[in-house]
Amino acid sequence: MVESNSIRSIDNISLTNGVRSMRSVHPKLHSIAHWARQNDDIRALLVTGSLARHDDTTDQFSDLDLQIIAQDPTRYTANDNWLHDFDDVWIRHPLNQDLPYRLVWFRGGIKVDFQFLNVDDFYPVITDAPLPDEYMRGFHVIIDKDALFRNLAPSPRVFSQPPPPTVATLLETINEFWFEAIHVAQFIRRREFWVVKHRDWTMKGNLLRLLEWHAHCTRKEPVNTWQLGRRISSWADNNATESLTRIWGSWETQSLWEALFVQLALFRRLTLELAQALDYEYDDKTHQEINNYIHQLHLKDTEAAIKD
Repeated sequence: MVESNSIRSIDNISLTNGVRSMRSVHPKLHSIAHWARQNDDIRALLVTGSLARHDDTTDQFSDLDLQIIAQDPTRYTANDNWLHDFDDVWIRHPLNQDLPYRLVWFRGGIKVDFQFLNVDDFYPVITDAPLPDEYMRGFHVIIDKDALFRNLAPSPRVFSQPPPPTVATLLETINEFWFEAIHVAQFIRRREFWVVKHRDWTMKGNLLRLLEWHAHCTRKEPVNTWQLGRRISSWADNNATESLTRIWGSWETQSLWEALFVQLALFRRLTLELAQALDYEYDDKTHQEINNYIHQLHLKDTEAAIKD
């Protein structure tokens, strides 16, 4: 068995400036690596995700993201019994599906994401330039029985910067936001708060997309917008960050109205600034009419405290 010369010991893999080992950060790494070494079918094991980035963003709740390079991945995806080699499984996803990954919560709230790759399909991944995006962000080779990664360039541990939205993509996002805004306002009047929350979540998905584009296109330095709004206060502008604390209305009429108004104002400001930064033409006349209509619905809501 040939081991990569760069990998000496799991315990010696530095996570943050040599202060902590990866083993101390995630309790499952050592047992999984031992399991992988004992299975000849598994040819390589890599850590990706937060534990491989060296950016000091990990904590006790960080997932262990693993890539397992195997000769026959179906051996592990067709039956999940092997998961119990590591601990009691609380829950896994997907359930009873032959897909090339397993997202697993072990006893004690410990999460490991397993991704399986066929060794034959893996060669193009490591020979094509540049590095795949997930490797650009960071990776650790834990086991490399065939020296697959011998010539792979080190990870620069950077996040790639996405291209700006096209006019069509931006308009689609704006359109869906205002489409749902009318729904939200009308369902507040109907006192159908569950539907309000459901429709509002679609609005917030579009708002997050706009926040990400705004950060990438209006700031001079590269910015990492992460996923699902993580660390949003570190990359959104200060005014947006303050507004975000007020867009989550409670299960109460006036609270929902006020949250909606803050969200509409924030979205409109971001849209105008982004369109200007990208030199896109944007006529918001119709959307301003929708905004006025929503405010009128509020003014006519006699059961709500009028603060408009």
